Amino acid sequence: MKYFISAPFGNYLKLPKAISVTGSWTVEKREGLIPQIFKTLRYKNGGWINKIGLRNAGIYEGLKRTNSTDVLSLAAIDEYDWINLDRIVGKNLSVEINISCPNLDKDVGAVNLRGFDLFPKNNREWCICKIPPTATECLIDKIVDLGYNQIHASNTLYSLNGGQSGTILKPYTTRIIEYIKRKHPSVTIIAGGGVTNKDDAEFYFDKGADYVSLGTVCFTPWKIKSIIS
Repeated sequence: MKYFISAPFGNYLKLPKAISVTGSWTVEKREGLIPQIFKTLRYKNGGWINKIGLRNAGIYEGLKRTNSTDVLSLAAIDEYDWINLDRIVGKNLSVEINISCPNLDKDVGAVNLRGFDLFPKNNREWCICKIPPTATECLIDKIVDLGYNQIHASNTLYSLNGGQSGTILKPYTTRIIEYIKRKHPSVTIIAGGGVTNKDDAEFYFDKGADYVSLGTVCFTPWKIKSIIS
């Protein structure tokens, strides 16, 4: 399988030729998901803007909703959240460590919180770090140095109205792919942003991505089959 279904779409879409990513899940439940979707979700410039801010049912509920073949997307807000999430999730489940949500009301500096380095130390098939489109080369180097050898580029792009998905991400994702291929050639790259058809996916594969992540196109799930077939 060469495709991932990005969170939160992986909560609902389970396809035989793609790996679903559920979440993102935080330690504690964050109320207000549905009202925030209606309040902030808008289509603009070939993608969607949202300001959901990691509202979710919490990691314990997330574990119940996640299949053994899925990947759990995890996010930290407070100082000890990575430590607690590592303890709750266990040592074998596949995870995606989301350090790149642009919609929180504070910059938590998730890569610097205690326990961020715990996840790659365990026996996981997938231990992905999902990075922002504006990730610096220094940040990428630090993530790799801490043991992450699977990187998802990238999350939505910050704007005043929320995180922007879609075609606007292509140049950012391309830059990250090119840097990782040059500086860290052994790292597995999952590329996403603006994938609405087979040509978009092939664009990222041609740039050097190992996998492609589907996000915006999941709003029109009947189009996915033509991409992953």
